[in-house]
Amino acid sequence: MKMIKVSDATYRAIAEETIAPFHSTGTREPDGSWLVPLADDTWERLQMVRHKGESDDDTIMRIIRQRRGQKPN
Repeated sequence: MKMIKVSDATYRAIAEETIAPFHSTGTREPDGSWLVPLADDTWERLQMVRHKGESDDDTIMRIIRQRRGQKPN
């Protein structure tokens, strides 16, 4: 199992985009960010769509914006 770090805004966006009821598995950090466990295969897929220089947070928000029909960034 891998861990990724995302901002509070990204964590909330993930919750909003979930089709099934959202079950929080993340741990909120003192700085307000979240550490979120990912299954290895999900982490591998995230790496496949990551652009050079993007953080986990950047990659996930870009995908969410695309899904919502918004400009990637």
